[in-house]
Amino acid sequence: WQCQIMPLRALGVGGGSGFDIVQAVRYAAGLENDYGISPAKRADIINMSLGGTGSTQFEQNVYSEVHAAGVIVVAAAGNSGSSELEYPASYENVISVAAVGPDRERAPYSQFNAGVDVSAPGGNARLGREAQVASTLGSGTGAPGDIEFGFAYLQGTSMATPHMAGVVALMKSVFPALSPSQLDAVIADGSILDDAGTPGRDDQYGFGIINAAKAVQVA
Repeated sequence: WQCQIMPLRALGVGGGSGFDIVQAVRYAAGLENDYGISPAKRADIINMSLGGTGSTQFEQNVYSEVHAAGVIVVAAAGNSGSSELEYPASYENVISVAAVGPDRERAPYSQFNAGVDVSAPGGNARLGREAQVASTLGSGTGAPGDIEFGFAYLQGTSMATPHMAGVVALMKSVFPALSPSQLDAVIADGSILDDAGTPGRDDQYGFGIINAAKAVQVA
């Protein structure tokens, strides 16, 4: 489907700041940033498997600018299993992704709140090892050559979020002109989702669980 990945490292071994993340987002979107550099081709979709409880108007303005520039942003709703809003997922113009297990029930760790837009497979360890998501990882000190790559079964909204990003990529492979506003509309009308929980939107599942076949057909 001619997809390419632009991996950007915004956080390091010692962590990082909201500033680092915002600059990486602006770079990915092809917008002016404090590094003064731009990619040869901007990203169409930004996946953010990260988050926290802090929010600022400055960051909200950045995500609104990215949305207006035609770039779709999806982010992890959070893994504390509470109704607390986490960011960047809960900013306007960002798609907040909650997690379900293979039983299609909300995973016990997944956030549930007014910010959740959609749900996607994130795994549920309570249902067994293989009820989690097979994921790539690296371990080591981070020194050159001291990284061991492998796979592990993991769970989290960080696993659910790239499922949503991948479905959006499939949609854009069919209809490259898909805009953030058009995607928002078909999420809200439920046409690319399977309804779950209370009919219509609810805080547990958002507007529903993503359905790749429906999404491609709609695109």
